[in-house]
Amino acid sequence: MPTSSQGPRQLKDRVVQSRIHHERDRFIASIHESDVCRLASSYHDGDSCTFFKPPTRGSYNICYFVQFCSAGTDVERWVVRVPLAPCLALGGRNKLESEIASMKLVAEKTTIPIPKIHAYALNSSSEPLSSFIILEYVEGQKLSYTQLKTLTDEQKTRLYTSLADIHLQLRRLEFPSIGRLTCGPDGFKVSRQATTIDINMQELEGLQPSKIQAFYSDSNSLLTSANDYVTMLLEIAYNAFVEGRSSVVEDRQGEDALYHLHIFRQYAEGWINRQLDQGPFVLVHGDLEPFNLIVDDDMNVISLLDWEWSRVVPRQFFKPPLWLKNPDTTKLAYNFVYQDYLQRFDQFLAILRIREREKYGNELLSDEWAEAKVDSGFLVANALENWTDMDWFAFRYINWKCYRGLSLDERVKSFMDDDPARGVLVARKLRQGVAYNVEVGELGIAGSLSDHNDIVEAVPSCKDGPTLGDSIMRHISHWGIRKGDISLFIPSLPTFALWSAAIIIAGTSYALKMGIPRFLCRR
Repeated sequence: MPTSSQGPRQLKDRVVQSRIHHERDRFIASIHESDVCRLASSYHDGDSCTFFKPPTRGSYNICYFVQFCSAGTDVERWVVRVPLAPCLALGGRNKLESEIASMKLVAEKTTIPIPKIHAYALNSSSEPLSSFIILEYVEGQKLSYTQLKTLTDEQKTRLYTSLADIHLQLRRLEFPSIGRLTCGPDGFKVSRQATTIDINMQELEGLQPSKIQAFYSDSNSLLTSANDYVTMLLEIAYNAFVEGRSSVVEDRQGEDALYHLHIFRQYAEGWINRQLDQGPFVLVHGDLEPFNLIVDDDMNVISLLDWEWSRVVPRQFFKPPLWLKNPDTTKLAYNFVYQDYLQRFDQFLAILRIREREKYGNELLSDEWAEAKVDSGFLVANALENWTDMDWFAFRYINWKCYRGLSLDERVKSFMDDDPARGVLVARKLRQGVAYNVEVGELGIAGSLSDHNDIVEAVPSCKDGPTLGDSIMRHISHWGIRKGDISLFIPSLPTFALWSAAIIIAGTSYALKMGIPRFLCRR
């Protein structure tokens, strides 16, 4: 059996995820290793090959590792990479075609290190090996989040220099529209709608974000307005909330989520730089995470893998690595965590600025990112393409920046009262969530509750009204603190002490908010 090498993101609908995973496993089981060897040999003059390590399954591909040991020649190692069609809403061929186009362009126009393409096939057949790509095998180690915490200053400088060179070159690949690349007789062009990991997951869940994309695209499936791109992503997020079966599992959660989508939309509309509506539009990797970087012992990047989610985006969506300090973007929504990230980012930016002056004689990207980092601009772009991050960003950042964390209950109530249809929607979503959880329970699938249930919730109120404990615990939840997040504040203390500290702090804060005498007399 192949080992798993999955990324961190999962489908929100556990029922759909269970079905997709069963289909994926059947798909993999239908691939015979002897067929993989024959396929590889057919592109190596018929030479026989053997496997030198077990196959590895990722979220969207399975990789087989073969080697040729012809007499009198060096050992040559290849990776036969097969897209997992059940995990790809638009199919393996569609995904692979854009990936190959991006890799060819990057190889032709830049010095970014990527694996050499030996062969590929693009077919729509249901046969598992009908679409594939054969790449050179790159010796080295995949960068890990754990390694990032233990880098020496010299290793960090080398890694940041490699990352700077990658981003500087990608920034200078500009195009006239937004979308995915294809390669034809006339060269490279943008000719398909952009597909992100998030959009792929929504499509698999039956939410049909592609219909919203089609509405905003022209007759050639092209999008040439950055403003429209943002509006489209906001519509896709709202549609995911409305149509997603697992987006609401309790009443207050639905009201909060709907309100936070609303204030995120307002914030994002103010974030848009209207002067950049017609471009520039630039190429991004689409999944530039540590697990897609092959590094040597000195932390030089020697290969950037997995270009399957590469696409052309508006300039404001061309963002730096957000994992330099903390890989969880929902935690970056805390302003103090983001400020901590910026200290690491500024180190990276200083290296990038030097490299940009040396290579291009200007500071184009350096200046753009120095401006974009203000007011958590990077996180706005990230949330727009990862819709569940919108709620966290609004809850943890916008509530504090725009409202100082005050009067959340009153603001949510006023928002709901302004339009009775919102209450009807939340009630429908709650019924849908209850039915979803029943189905999950009947199928015996783990993970029926949404991530929001990790938010600290008040103990159910007694008929005489909320207790002091209710009020304090609800006050903690207004901070957007999840149970696992308390350690961000005081990481060296044990769990009991962390909760004690949190409750004391919250109680003091609540006392100041309510007034000391009233607080002490409250029952």
